[in-house]
Amino acid sequence: MKTLLERLKPEIVKNLYNQEKDYPITVGDLLKKLNESVAVTELTLGELNNLSSFSPNPTIKILDLYNMFENL
Repeated sequence: MKTLLERLKPEIVKNLYNQEKDYPITVGDLLKKLNESVAVTELTLGELNNLSSFSPNPTIKILDLYNMFENL
């Protein structure tokens, strides 16, 4: 089964790595958690909120949070 990091949309992954120098702790924590998790429900609301900051699309609804990942 793919990890959330493997399923994360490429533009968000790119934004994460591009911002790693400016936000090393936030990005590092997110990358670790995404690499360890396989289900979106394993992430806390805070982690999802932080991750949405790196998304090029606004996350207004809960469904938007799930749409940051590719479907299985």
